[in-house]
Amino acid sequence: MPVQFVDKAIDVGFGHYDFPVRLPIVLLCGLILVTPWPPARAAVDADLSFLGRAERVGDGVELFRVDGDRAFVVPGEPARPVAPRSLRLLRLDPSRVRLASALAGSEMPARATVLDIARRTQAIAAVNAGFFAPTGDPNGLLKIDGRLLSDTGRARGAVALFDRAGRLDGHFDQVSARVRLRFRSGTQWRTVRIDGVDTIRGAGRLALYTPASGASTDTPGGLEWTIDGAPLRARRTTTDGNAPIPLTGYVLSYGGHVAPPALAGFDQAPSVEVRESLDVRSGRHVREWTRAGTLVGGAGLLLQEGRPLREWAVERLSKGFETSAHPRTVIARDGRGSWWLITIDGRQPDRAIGMSFSEMQVLLARLGATDALNLDGGGSTTMVVRGEVVNRPSDLTGPRPVSDALVVTSR
Repeated sequence: MPVQFVDKAIDVGFGHYDFPVRLPIVLLCGLILVTPWPPARAAVDADLSFLGRAERVGDGVELFRVDGDRAFVVPGEPARPVAPRSLRLLRLDPSRVRLASALAGSEMPARATVLDIARRTQAIAAVNAGFFAPTGDPNGLLKIDGRLLSDTGRARGAVALFDRAGRLDGHFDQVSARVRLRFRSGTQWRTVRIDGVDTIRGAGRLALYTPASGASTDTPGGLEWTIDGAPLRARRTTTDGNAPIPLTGYVLSYGGHVAPPALAGFDQAPSVEVRESLDVRSGRHVREWTRAGTLVGGAGLLLQEGRPLREWAVERLSKGFETSAHPRTVIARDGRGSWWLITIDGRQPDRAIGMSFSEMQVLLARLGATDALNLDGGGSTTMVVRGEVVNRPSDLTGPRPVSDALVVTSR
């Protein structure tokens, strides 16, 4: 069964090798088997004519607009009728731009539109990035300028961004991250697991606050310890919450009035260490993941090193999240080394219905992509180029305020 990308002018079948990125399909005992994509071939052959004319919007930044009726034929799925789609795609030259994550404001939690974030950072372009709570608290992995601002115990798709020899580079994987405190009590070292970083602290939970949270923890009571100095040491600061956060340290906050046994002797400890640990599911490039200055979590690793993923049980996504058509935001890299930021509008039946994961994989194959990650979508999906929102977000109220965005700036 061929995989096809169909529009009014194009009917291209992967299985017939008419398409530059090939997915050989074999029907065997009723099962459809999909072999991995050859990324090197994809890099050489990818035909982007279906995107139409490229608009140069900055040095090393091109914008493509794709609107109109499209249908995607995916192996193992019922054929879907031709339906309206609206895509905005940014292609980035890694030698000419920087790509990084930016918060909604100077303190956390906060929310702002992607347009506001782009203006504040003087970005050429920007898209929404990670998931977040209604308060603006990032919900998932987020590291900016080398500081882990949000962790996650759940392995989910993520991207690491860094420079290599003056070019944008990175890795895609399924990653979990945890922060732990290590302190010496007597002659023994003890380790305490932190429940969250720069987040709303619940009852009976331990939260670690950094200067990114602002001048103080803004907590409604609880025990708090200030951690600062060289070497780091802890001292009991308050039993009423809302402790000031040192500019070069942390505050450990516990949602209760009696310290848990794990913290016995903590405020007398002569030395405290704050340790971050990343669990990279593939086990590859762990050192570069750890050293990367920017980490952004999503939900749904779509492609990894030329291989399309087919199930996401490890990410524990909500039922139907990957199979239903929704507005989507995607970051990807192709075999030539170019980076892509993509928005796919949806929930607008007369204009754009969105895409499922498998439909996005068909699109990404057409681009010659080798790695791709699904970011926050739905009403958050927004692309800004040169101070203008170039897609049409699905919320009736207009562009949704978000917690963070990926911003493109010149080198």
